[in-house]
Amino acid sequence: MGMGKWFRLYTKIHTYHYAVIGIAGIVATVIYASPGEHFISIGPLQLDIFYTAIVLFGLLSVLSITDEYNPEDYGLTSSESEK
Repeated sequence: MGMGKWFRLYTKIHTYHYAVIGIAGIVATVIYASPGEHFISIGPLQLDIFYTAIVLFGLLSVLSITDEYNPEDYGLTSSESEK
């Protein structure tokens, strides 16, 4: 496997690893945390950490999944098999 193929594989992994982190974060939050246990106060606003983590990991997942891999962003030539 040439250097170009390794770089292409690396850029694909780099593109999609945030979606994996987001999904793993949601799963870990559901398994290890419970709603109503811990709160954070920001001024008069009081937030449940459980729901805050679910929303933030969900947002990371949605943004990552809707993003498209574009080889030109990494200086690579595009091929139809990659899309």
